[in-house]
Amino acid sequence: MIPTWLQVVGVVSTVLSPFLALGGVALGAWLVRKSDRELDTWRHREETMRMVRWAVEQILEGESGTDAGVVTLRSLMRSELLQPEDYDLVAALTAAVTIDRVGPAAYADIAEANTEVVEGDSANG
Repeated sequence: MIPTWLQVVGVVSTVLSPFLALGGVALGAWLVRKSDRELDTWRHREETMRMVRWAVEQILEGESGTDAGVVTLRSLMRSELLQPEDYDLVAALTAAVTIDRVGPAAYADIAEANTEVVEGDSANG
C-alpha cells in the first residue's frame, strides 16, 4: 500500500507539471524576445554610426561629397533609425561639421525653429 503523503505528492506533481512546463515555455519566450529587442537595438545603432561615419567622411573629404554628407546627416536626424539615446551625439556632430563646412543655413532647420545658430567658437568672440 502507498502512503497517503506519497499519493498527495503524486497527484500534486501530476496537476502542477503542465503549469510548470507552461511557465518555463513562457519564460523562455520572454527571454528570446528580450534578446531580439537588444539585438535589434544594437543593429540599428551600428547602422546609424556607420551612416554617420560615412557622412562625416563625405563632408570632410571636400566639395564633391559635402552635399551628400549633409543630406545624409540631416535625413538621419529625422529618421526612425536614430535612437533617442544617440540623438544628442548625432545632433552635436551634425552641427559641428555642417556649420564649419557649409554655414549655419544648412543646419538651421534641423534644430527648433526659434534656435539661433552662431558660427565660430567662444574664444574668438
